[in-house]
This record gives sequence, structure tokens and C-alpha cells, in this order.
Amino acid sequence: MKLEIIEDEPKTLVIEFEDADRSVAEAIKGEIIDSESADFVAVVKEHPELNKTRLIVKASRNPKGLVSKAIEDIEEKLKEVESKLPKK
Repeated sequence: MKLEIIEDEPKTLVIEFEDADRSVAEAIKGEIIDSESADFVAVVKEHPELNKTRLIVKASRNPKGLVSKAIEDIEEKLKEVESKLPKK
């Protein structure tokens, strides 16, 4: 998976995921969507034949921080799931 920051402004962050399943961007979006400082969050597939997905985050402050926090929250949830799986 390749990432490219398309736009990095104080209130807007656009990240393009290349060669990645849309679910990565959707998981991040799902964590951000309920944040009080998130004004807008979306996942956009630019073209069906291109393997590129964009995550667009607009926030009253620090959209990068929202994305980082979302990733940390996802990691915690995955660790919890892993800990509940039966051990071999």
C-alpha cells in the first residue's frame, strides 16, 4: 500500500491510498465521523478502474491529529479482538 498526502492544510487533510482495499480508509472514517471537531469526512474512489481511494477530512482544528487518533483507536480495538481469540 502506498500513501500520498494530496492536501495538507490547517483544516483539511486529503490522503490517497494506492493499492489498498477501501476498507482501510473506511475504518479510519468510521472512527473520525463522530468526533466533535470533524466537520466533514468522506472516502472517495476517484475512478473504478484505478486502484486509488481518497480519505478527505475537514475539521475545525488538526485533521492530522484526528486521523492519528483514529488509527490508534483502531489498533486498540484490533488488539482487544486478538486477545479474545482462542489460543492454539
